[in-house]
Amino acid sequence: MPPYLGRMEGAQDQPQLPGKRFDISGHRLHILHAPDDRLQAMLMLIAAARHSIALSMYMFENDASGTEVRNALTAAARRGVKVAVLVDSFGSSRVPASFFQPLADAGGSYYFFSSRWRLSYLIRNHQKILIVDESHALVGGYNITDQYFGRRGGQSWEDLGLVVTGPEVQRVSAYVSELIELSADGGVRLLALRRLIREWQPGNGPLQWLVGGPTNHLSPWALSLKRDLQHARIIDIVAAYFSPTQSILRRLARAARHGGQVRLVLAGKTDNGATIGAARILYGYLLKRHVQISEFQPRLLHAKLLVIDNASYVGSANLDIRSLFINKELMLRIDDAAVADYLRGLANTLSAESEVQTPELHRARLSWINRLHWSLAYLLVNSVDYNIGRRISSRITQMLRKRLPGTKV
Repeated sequence: MPPYLGRMEGAQDQPQLPGKRFDISGHRLHILHAPDDRLQAMLMLIAAARHSIALSMYMFENDASGTEVRNALTAAARRGVKVAVLVDSFGSSRVPASFFQPLADAGGSYYFFSSRWRLSYLIRNHQKILIVDESHALVGGYNITDQYFGRRGGQSWEDLGLVVTGPEVQRVSAYVSELIELSADGGVRLLALRRLIREWQPGNGPLQWLVGGPTNHLSPWALSLKRDLQHARIIDIVAAYFSPTQSILRRLARAARHGGQVRLVLAGKTDNGATIGAARILYGYLLKRHVQISEFQPRLLHAKLLVIDNASYVGSANLDIRSLFINKELMLRIDDAAVADYLRGLANTLSAESEVQTPELHRARLSWINRLHWSLAYLLVNSVDYNIGRRISSRITQMLRKRLPGTKV
């Protein structure tokens, strides 16, 4: 019998989760970096659930990993656990509803977020969180597909997640449950979503759940980030997609210009070329102000990690305008020096495997065609869903190469 099938009454009885462990203010954290650890932790928690499981996911595919997780959820429902699954209708568009029918037959429930076309269809549920028994939460940047668990070879994603066990999980559990309830009919209740964000209380302790989404004001996630950047001295950012607001860019530049250390590890490889172009259009401004930039080379980069002095952010949000103001996002802010040191060490490791971006390298790329391509990419990735952006960017690149043969785009 696998070791994760044991009982899970509380933090002391939970299965032996993989990853680096930290104990913070009555909570236990396991940071998950290795691909096997990410999948193993998810299956461990599902298998050990006794009362309830709530899962909110952007992408859920019917490949080997998706089938494995679906079967684990189905088994939990069969043993009497209340199971509710919410997947984004666009991010998971390749998965037929019939894929989740075994879960429904076992007594569980599944829903597709924003499955009906209307203006609010542009708002996507980009969150990735699994909650078990209202006391254990797995949050991170990765979806449920083979590509996020190291099963696609060179096309696998570099990513990050963590498991939180403790009383603060109950706070985010209530939020996810309400989100699932609001999404049960396949529509987007925009006013209700805005109320959910406006009324959200992240707490005052070292662990804070920060939500993001469509709102007339700064969301808790965006507001917390801007506050932490205001007077930061040491900033490490690992971002798959980097096209933030001018306000955030100015804060990064000011910190570097005033003697702080600001380091960005961004994607050198991706399945969506528009996101790299959208980031590169900003390099000139940042490099002139002594921000360190490197592009990760070994694998596709999908991790979302910010370490700002002693505060760390891990979750679903990219550092772009969609994640700051439009998509439903969820980030965990951890105020702890030991965790910050560990995650900054992880950023060091990724930086060592990256190509340093210099002013000379950037100037060598600045052809007029690249300026045009990057500018269009910046507008694209900040206005439409990532999957739509990927398709449009591919078509633009093909068109430019066809009309301008020999030009590197």
